[in-house]
Amino acid sequence: MAQKGMIFTGARARFRIHGVPVGYARNVNVSEEVTQEPAEVLGNIEVSEYVPTGYRVTFTAGMFRIIGNTIKSNGWFPSNGASSDEHLTNILAMPEDMTASIEDSKTGKTVALLEQVKIASHNWAVDARGIVGEDCTFVAIRLKDESETP
Repeated sequence: MAQKGMIFTGARARFRIHGVPVGYARNVNVSEEVTQEPAEVLGNIEVSEYVPTGYRVTFTAGMFRIIGNTIKSNGWFPSNGASSDEHLTNILAMPEDMTASIEDSKTGKTVALLEQVKIASHNWAVDARGIVGEDCTFVAIRLKDESETP
């Protein structure tokens, strides 16, 4: 039986990108996938076995849009630059070592550590009577949970 008080909640979660707290994050959804391809052989109607052929980590985060504090100003997403050549240079120069983490403020444990993170896309919309939020889609090379982090 689980010990009381150990259920992880959004209220006690802290989200960081490259060590910077994202104070106005609304939600984070993390997906870790091992692609399993079927080995199908002649003379057998059933799959003989499933073979791992890939590993992918993706996640999304919804954040409130804060004026002057953008994913570009934080260096998390490439700026456009003055020309298409500069834009390409900025995209290619994005850091390869960016991390993201979700931490439990009660225990101090890192619940999820995402390594070699890149923002793949972001979008936001303005509604007449709404709070503007920004949704980001990320890719990562590796995801570690609290059993794999210090």
